[in-house]
Amino acid sequence: MKILFLCRFLPHPEARDSGGQDTYHYLASLSERHSVSLIAFATPGQARAVASMRSVCEETIAVPYYPHALLPRLWRQGWRLLLPRVYGRCVSLRYRRALRALLARTRFDVVIVNGMMTRYGSLVRGARRVLDEIDLYSVVAYHIYRNEKRPLLRLWSKWDWLRTQASELRYAASYDTVLVRSRQDHEFLKCLIAEQKIAVLPPWFEGLDTLRRIPLRRPAGNKLLFTGALDRPANVEAVQHFVREILPLIRQRAADAELYIVGGAPVQRVRRLAAEQAVTVVGEVPDLAPFYECCAVNVVPLLRGGGVIVKTLNGMAAGRPTVATAVGNSGTGAQPGRDLLVADDCASFAGAVVDLLLDQQLWQEIAANGRRHVVENYCWEDTVHDLENLLQSVVREGGR
Repeated sequence: MKILFLCRFLPHPEARDSGGQDTYHYLASLSERHSVSLIAFATPGQARAVASMRSVCEETIAVPYYPHALLPRLWRQGWRLLLPRVYGRCVSLRYRRALRALLARTRFDVVIVNGMMTRYGSLVRGARRVLDEIDLYSVVAYHIYRNEKRPLLRLWSKWDWLRTQASELRYAASYDTVLVRSRQDHEFLKCLIAEQKIAVLPPWFEGLDTLRRIPLRRPAGNKLLFTGALDRPANVEAVQHFVREILPLIRQRAADAELYIVGGAPVQRVRRLAAEQAVTVVGEVPDLAPFYECCAVNVVPLLRGGGVIVKTLNGMAAGRPTVATAVGNSGTGAQPGRDLLVADDCASFAGAVVDLLLDQQLWQEIAANGRRHVVENYCWEDTVHDLENLLQSVVREGGR
């Protein structure tokens, strides 16, 4: 098959976000047996990443993206007023022209469109179209609205949520099939667009590789770990909330508890947290495994999110008991109380962390069950095989 991926940002092996890594591994796995091309935005500092993708893909088109330049920022802000936030920030004449030129000179059997770029799917002619909803953006928009306390911004967030959901459903219904990462997202969409073909394909995450080899034993000390791209608003909000509202409660009962914050591109609000007692902001690291190996508990205090929360799966795969909010457990399929602990209010979250720190038997049970859940429910070879079969069936249906 000749397959084209339409992405927002460049997927590559060292992508800081789980969505970028997930897409990269899908793309790289398919390229072993099929002809795969890619078009995506790339920032000026990504020359090495572009080169790495050109070694994987038959053709890689990197559309210049300037995150801090004034005029492009004003352009994106204007479109975010006219369109739902998630789609407005992706409007680009350069991207549109590059895609038109590629489609004019190359025929593809199937085009896989990242959910953020779904508006560009209307340019595709003569190929089957698959919408890859790594996240359901209307769910994320709803969480933003629900958590906003300022009256005017809350009203705007509600409007953005409602129009995001309307647009997302309209786009999803127009594609030949839709990919989602969790059964939860599948059920949500099926209730609203029952006639659409929707397939569940689990994500790739670090826990499928190195993290599963970490010894299943309680490390010394009471180190807590939070991981994630530290310029993402959901992660910034979560870690600030944890440091200010939950960590002090934990230290009342476990005085030596300390938090390590690990992830790429920490913004100023995250870096300032290093001034707080018992908080270390590590920033970007080449390998997460050493940090999981020395941590006692993995924390996922997300207040908004969608799709599958990969940092939760990584913690379980690493054999480290995980405490998450209900949002932090979104899409994983893990059972609260067996595979991980789930708590939404600050006191309950802190209590769950302390219980794991002080109760060796509970620590061992949750750690073992979490890893077993990942091993039994996530197999990358099966996932890629299912994706190939799905794409082939979509192409066959188009040829009838």
